[in-house]
Amino acid sequence: MFSNRLFSVFLAIAILTVIAMRSLGLAALPTAEASGTFIATSTTIHSVMDDKFNEVTDLSSTVTYTGTLEGASTLQGTLTVHRDGNGDFQGMETFTGLVNGVPGTLTFKVVGSSDLYQTIQLTSTIISGTGGLANAEGALSMTGIIKDNGPVGTYTGQIDVRIDPF
Repeated sequence: MFSNRLFSVFLAIAILTVIAMRSLGLAALPTAEASGTFIATSTTIHSVMDDKFNEVTDLSSTVTYTGTLEGASTLQGTLTVHRDGNGDFQGMETFTGLVNGVPGTLTFKVVGSSDLYQTIQLTSTIISGTGGLANAEGALSMTGIIKDNGPVGTYTGQIDVRIDPF
């Protein structure tokens, strides 16, 4: 008799939890600390424009990620290098792969800077996703250096993956 009551209580709690999650439309996995490495495997320069003060380069890159993110991305953006050797970057990146084992695609807005010594600091903010990552939110902080094919370095941040349970 006691086990039937206990089972009924657990069943009622489970049903209420499902109803509450359904009313919100989403179930949240815990916010995940993200970390790993990235490497640009190729970079294509589409155009370079010089003015008196800057060199503006339109480029695209293919980037491979390991760690929390497992997969590859394409990056399109503009690098502006100033007379003093410092640079600014802004672009869009589309990642396809796994985030903590969840498959899908993420689109990031990427902004950052580089210094005379080709050290980079980038911030990649999720603006949309598809598949299991359709409701993902978060941002990555990326640091590294510029090598032959483009940036190489590490990333840290948080990615909150919300999945629709129904």
